[in-house]
Amino acid sequence: MLFNSSLLGQVEVDENTIITFEAGLPAFENCTRFKLFHEADSDNPSVFWMQSLDNPDVLFSVTDPQKLGIRYEIELSQDEVAALALSRPEDAAILLTIYRELPDDEANPALSQLRANVRNPLIINLATQKALQKTGLACDIVFHNR
Repeated sequence: MLFNSSLLGQVEVDENTIITFEAGLPAFENCTRFKLFHEADSDNPSVFWMQSLDNPDVLFSVTDPQKLGIRYEIELSQDEVAALALSRPEDAAILLTIYRELPDDEANPALSQLRANVRNPLIINLATQKALQKTGLACDIVFHNR
């Protein structure tokens, strides 16, 4: 399938690599099909972007929580396990949305800080490409002295 990515131009998308959020994402319920992209010249990207195949203007920067030093232990309900078609826990991958918080001085967005949405991670079944967003997690933050 040909897709016109706003960052890469026209690209070929393998149907087997499309990530499906059956219920969409909060505020983007009409966007159910996404594709993960990263810059082609990077062998080990730390930030990917996830772009909607339903609405190419919808894209999110995402990263592996381990790149930020975060480890998740999430308990899924039976409905969530069924929605993901998850049969083995090791098939589940977690991604965090990264965004830039605009500073008070919007004239200089380069000074804005990057933030990660740790309370609403994306969970993807790598075997089936089904996904959901786990929202409103209560998080305990543990600090380690090194």
